[in-house]
Formats: sequence, structure tokens, C-alpha cells
Amino acid sequence: MYSQVGINTNNPQAMLHVDAGKDNPSTGIPNASQQSNDFVVTSEGNVGIATIAPTNKLHVVAASNPLRLNGLANAQKTDSLLTVDAATGVVRMRSINSFSGTSSAPCNPNLKPGTISHNQPYGCAGYDPGVFTSAAADPGLGGTVAYTWQQSTDGGATWTAASGTNNVQNYDPPALNLPTQFRRAAANFCGVTYSNTVNIAIDGASMGITAIPCAIAPGESTSLSLGLNTGSSVTSWSISPSTGMTFSSTNTPNTTLTASSNAATGSYTVSATLSSASCGTKTFTKTITVVPAGVNVGNLKTSCKDILDSGASTGNGTYWIDPDGSGNAYCAEQVYCNMTDNGGGWTLILKSMNNNSDFLYGSGIWSSGTPFNASDFNISNTSTSNALYRSYNYLSAKEFWVDFVTTADLTPFSVPTAGTPKALANSTLNANVANQYLNQPLQSSGMNSTYFTPFNAYSYQTGGVGNGINLGSAYSSVRFGMLSNNETNEIFNSSDSSIGIGAKNANGNFGSGNAYNPIGNEYYNGTSGLGFYKALLWAR
Repeated sequence: MYSQVGINTNNPQAMLHVDAGKDNPSTGIPNASQQSNDFVVTSEGNVGIATIAPTNKLHVVAASNPLRLNGLANAQKTDSLLTVDAATGVVRMRSINSFSGTSSAPCNPNLKPGTISHNQPYGCAGYDPGVFTSAAADPGLGGTVAYTWQQSTDGGATWTAASGTNNVQNYDPPALNLPTQFRRAAANFCGVTYSNTVNIAIDGASMGITAIPCAIAPGESTSLSLGLNTGSSVTSWSISPSTGMTFSSTNTPNTTLTASSNAATGSYTVSATLSSASCGTKTFTKTITVVPAGVNVGNLKTSCKDILDSGASTGNGTYWIDPDGSGNAYCAEQVYCNMTDNGGGWTLILKSMNNNSDFLYGSGIWSSGTPFNASDFNISNTSTSNALYRSYNYLSAKEFWVDFVTTADLTPFSVPTAGTPKALANSTLNANVANQYLNQPLQSSGMNSTYFTPFNAYSYQTGGVGNGINLGSAYSSVRFGMLSNNETNEIFNSSDSSIGIGAKNANGNFGSGNAYNPIGNEYYNGTSGLGFYKALLWAR
């Protein structure tokens, strides 16, 4: 037979056309309703069910659920899945590895993470725990499993990828100095799931003391804990100064510290000493701040600028701030704020009131950042005591102001990238330049206000000039301030003069002031000439 065949129709539309409902027209093309009970085989070898124009080898059309498959084996695990194109309805087989994102539909059976374990969950600082043992994840219907080991050093609050080779079934961690939690993530098309958590305790409490809250008013209490303490015992809690401060217990891992109603405001150092048979004795410390009654630590602003912008400023003076959030490294800190000059919102970083070695360019204080005289906020000319405040270590700022107490100031400047004064003071030499001018004298129109306030406060050095943080050359250096050179085409190779905080050259070395090369007109003169000037450093 060499013709089209029609069954129940004398108007076949394909090589084989079955009209099961006997409702097709004698001429023309059947409509969609009439095609819904038709079966065709085309000359291309395509089979259509409920369509007379199949586009694939099997093309099935129905209002819903066009296919039903009985007898499939349950829990088949394969590296490929059948997928349906949402736009065309075409069914394809795809590799699990070709999928991205997460699955929104459950797998049955689903991915199971497997378990992890360790037979040495405790050691001293520097302990290498060795390889974990684990059971493999069960992929369910989702295909090949990808592993990622994760770790947490804050009790599980945050998780990061474990260091080293972390994409294997059994992970080998490096030597540990902090108590660390581990878990293993398993992922495939079915989604991501996590194993149980294993704690590796290191010397009991290497993470130190946690205080909640870290600042209290007289009559209030704070809860102290040492976190993990496997294998160790607390031998003592102590506090300095101790007047007005009491512990609920001095020989347990957790205790409560209470400030009496007449406790003095200020900083207190809490110490906890641990002992273990295998690791010896270790002492941890934590600073607790007692703030004045009425100070609400939870409502503190983060900086003097934040106070000013919020409308809470009451003028120049001392304020309490919470620079990085209650309970963290810095909690409630008392600072001095300048709310009126140069736009206001300035936090006091240090005061240089005598020319001892504290703030010389080469002083170790720049790298250590150890505060001293941190409650001395006398910034008048009567003060003869230097001070470094905690804000040097924690306040992130871009703008800085060298404020000479009795001599014309340096104009505030802004460095390219914000950072703490400590980080910037110890940054790569000449990496934080705020402004730089070549081939011009300092006293040229439009330049002086960049460097001096008032603009004509200092005589000039013809050549080049720049200001910023940790600037220097073979002849002159400054931590916060400016350099000048008589040569017109460069500043940092052979600058002769410096002015600011931590200023030095061959003719002078000052905690703050004016160090210059007194040859001809190659210097800053100012009202005090060469030498030490009392100065304040502000940041915002």
C-alpha cells in the first residue's frame, strides 16, 4: 500500500491517522478539540498523540499530566535526571553537574549528610588533631555529592570554609590555637545539608573571657564565661581594681560580676586563671567598663561624628560612645569630642604636651597602640601630660587634623582610604598622601589653605610639598602632618622639612612641632620657629 491511511476518517493528515472519536471534518484540518482524540505517524517518523503535527519522535498533548509511567524502580541513584523545558515541554536527560543554584522541589529519597567524628577532641594550643573519620553522604536521587568542610571559632554563630583541602570526605585540619567547631556540608541537585558538629577544645578556653554586657553602671551586673572548658578547671577569678566589685563565684567557668552602687566609673581588668594537667596554667583577661549611672550602653553612638549628625551634641567635651557594638573588643568608651571647629564631629586621638619620647617618629607607641593617661582630657595650654586614647586603635577615619595648641594649625586633610589611626600610622611609607604639589612655593595663591590655618602662618619653602600620614624621606619624616622640599620635582626622596606630630629631620626630633633644614629659606618658620609645639590629633 503506497498511500496515506485513515482510520475512522476519510481525510487523513499523516501517513497513518487514527480518529478515535470519529469527529474530524471531511475536508480541511481538524481543530484542537477534534485532534484531542487523534493518533498520527508522520512521514518523518514522528508520533503524535492528540496532535496531528508532532515535532518530536513522541509528541503528547493533554490539558494536564500527559504521561504516566508505572513500574519504575524506587531509589535509583544516577548521575543524570530527566528534566522538562518549561517553555517547550521537551524532556531531556541532564547531568547533575550541569545544574546550578538550589533545588526547589524535594527529592525522594533525599540527600542525607552522613556523620563525622574525631577520636581526639581536646589538646593544648598548637595541637594538630589529625584526620576526621566520617560516613559518606547518601546522595538520594540527587547524584554525585560535593563536600565542603566548614569551621567556626565563635561557638557556631558564623561558619567559614575550613583551611586547607576541605572538599574531601575525610578532612585533615591544621594545628589549632583556638577552640574550633567543624561540620561537613554535602551538596547535589537535591540541595545542601550539613553533618553533625564536632568540637575540638584547645586548652579549655583559648578564646578568652566573654562578658555580656561588657559595660555596666553602678549597681548592675555582667555575666562572664570562658566558653569551652574541656580538660581544664578555673583556679581563680580576680579583678583590678577590686573596690566595689564582687563575683558570684571565683572557681567556676561561668560567674557574675556585680558593681556596687558606689563603684567608681572607669576601666577594670578581669582575670581568669585556668589549669590543666596536660597544658599547665593560663591566664585570660578582659576589660570591663563601669559607666556613670544613667548611661544607656545600648543607645550609645559609634563616634563623635555620629553624635553630631544625630543632633545629640551638647558642645565640646567628653562623651560615651560604643565604637563597634556592645560585647565586642571595644564597648563603652569615654572620648573627647570637638563639636564646633572645622565642621565638628572630631574625636581626640592623642595629645602631645611635652617633648619626651612618647610621640617621636621612631617611638614604639605607634605600633603597640598601648593607651596611657586615657582619662586625662585637659587639652588646654596648662597641660603638660601626654596621652594616647583608645580611639587610636579602633576609630576608623579618613579625615585628620593636627591642631597646635598655641601655634597656627595644619589644615585638616583626608587620606585616600579610611583606617584606624594605628593602621595608618604604621602603613607603608608615603602610601597615604592626602595632597601633593610640585613646582610651587607654599605661599602661592590657592595652596596655603590646603596646608595651614590661617594660610599665611608659616614662611615657605619653594619647591614641592605634601601632607598625609607616615610620610618620609632620607632626611625628614612625619607620622601625621606635612613634608616640604626645595627641589621642585619631587617630595619624598629628599624632603628637608616636616611639621606635625612625630616630626623629625637632621636638625630636630619632636613629638610634635616643626623640624626643618635651616639653609636659606628652606624651612617652615611660623610663630615659634624650629622646635616643639604642643599639639592635639583629631580624627573623624
